[in-house]
Amino acid sequence: MPMATPIRWAIVGCGRVAQRRVAPVFAHLENAILHAFCSRDLSRAREFAGRFGAPAAYGSLDDLLRDPAVDAVYVALPNVLHAPTAIQCLNAGKHVLCDKPLAMSAAEACAMADAAQKADRTLSVLHQQRFHPANQRLLELIRIGELGRLLSIRIHIGFFYPPGDLWRLDPARSGGGAWMDLAPHALDLMLQCGGPMQITAGRVRNLCFDYPVEDDARAELSFQSGAVGAVETSYCTHAYGGRIEVYGESASFIADGTLQAAPRYRTMLRKPGDVMEIDEQPASVDCFESAVQDFSAAISDGRPPRVRIEDALAVMDAVDALYRMARSR
Repeated sequence: MPMATPIRWAIVGCGRVAQRRVAPVFAHLENAILHAFCSRDLSRAREFAGRFGAPAAYGSLDDLLRDPAVDAVYVALPNVLHAPTAIQCLNAGKHVLCDKPLAMSAAEACAMADAAQKADRTLSVLHQQRFHPANQRLLELIRIGELGRLLSIRIHIGFFYPPGDLWRLDPARSGGGAWMDLAPHALDLMLQCGGPMQITAGRVRNLCFDYPVEDDARAELSFQSGAVGAVETSYCTHAYGGRIEVYGESASFIADGTLQAAPRYRTMLRKPGDVMEIDEQPASVDCFESAVQDFSAAISDGRPPRVRIEDALAVMDAVDALYRMARSR
């Protein structure tokens, strides 16, 4: 059977994530081709195009969207630009994969989903941690009942983010701090592990730095299944990679280093009788590559991507919920 024609991609935004995480993966993919970069600074778009072997560079989104060769767009811009950029791309007939968070609010995310439905185009968000092999193993253990009935899930994700001239620390451009930035990864995995969920308590605050967005946020969750959960996000912790703890009636599973691009990860499956299965190894799978590969395959195959838009909307609902609680205090 002949291979499907590769999906031709454009990256909008020439920042650190595009440079270090997303653009390099196309060199390893058979079902996707990097066709163009777009930036308000045309010289920067041309620089990136030359560096990563893309044949086209554009200085405006309008010019990019007139290129019929572009099938899909990866939006790698500050959060405030996610919704308007994605909607413009969808209206122009392009499929869209957006950096997380999907939008600045659940309302914006719903508008994006509506635009995708009207345009009959695929929209998703880059929750690349979903593709980590250890996280995939966790979801499989839950699916086959190895952990038994789930009782509680706890996720911590953070790193050290001192003050600086960074758009993520500007609430007008980011929409929030540690919670807006890091919680989508944790909440997406919470949703996959435990099913429908809601925020029941929590707070956002500044523990370490006095910049205008929170450097610490914590939330308690409840699941329809009866399980409970907790998510901790931080810009003031000297740790990287994240930690997941899932406790069931029959066994527990703990993973370190599987939520961010850590060089190594460690998992432990603990069963009754103090039986432990420990696995520690270097990270060998590029989760960004897996995410782009899956999204490209979804377009070619006419199926939803693994990270469905319904999941992304549920995550944004939970992100919004904690900020509403904080504003009501």
